Amino acid sequence: MRNFKETVKWLVYRTPIVDRAMAPSFPYKLNPAQLCVMVELIDKTRASGAAVAEIGVAKGNTSVFLLEHLRTVEDERPLLLFDTFGGFTSESVAIEVTARGKAIREYGVFRYSDERRFRRNLERAGYENFRIVKGDAATFDWGTLAPIGAVILDIDLYQPTIATLEAIWPHLVPAGGIVVDDCLPNTPWDGSLQAYEEFIGANGLPFERIGEKGAVVRKPSA
Repeated sequence: MRNFKETVKWLVYRTPIVDRAMAPSFPYKLNPAQLCVMVELIDKTRASGAAVAEIGVAKGNTSVFLLEHLRTVEDERPLLLFDTFGGFTSESVAIEVTARGKAIREYGVFRYSDERRFRRNLERAGYENFRIVKGDAATFDWGTLAPIGAVILDIDLYQPTIATLEAIWPHLVPAGGIVVDDCLPNTPWDGSLQAYEEFIGANGLPFERIGEKGAVVRKPSA
């Protein structure tokens, strides 16, 4: 059977058009530097037992990356996975359109998500040590998860990003942090950048760029 599979791979790899099925690709929406910083935050906060979370999971590639890291370093903390599983909230989109002058057509994405299928896909991939939280992260009571150690915040729009940053910050452990995606100007997703800049300005924190489009908020070490 193994030889048969290898023969099929050999043929596919050399067949025009079909060979694209075996072409390498980068499957993550986050840059490598963002993933590296998240791994760093996970490892630095391991001893504290503080929560690890991803907010905005899309189809789950980054979720698998994080679950695999937790597994391979024998970190027993569950990965907390937050998403509306229905796209952006109408309230968040309304702020982008009315207060930030964005076009509403940009925000009809990520509606394909489905909690049941997402869970099934992770389980089929061999992972069990996770918890799915369906809903708006901006209105979640983050105190119920305290302490918090490492978070990916990838919800694109201004209102949920600023609200979630403000809600998580008091519960971060020393050396913990939040990796924020889409911190670039002049894009449909630059609400993340506005929220990040307002938050670090209000809290006297530096702008720390990671990768091409990410930034990070770090809780100073005690």
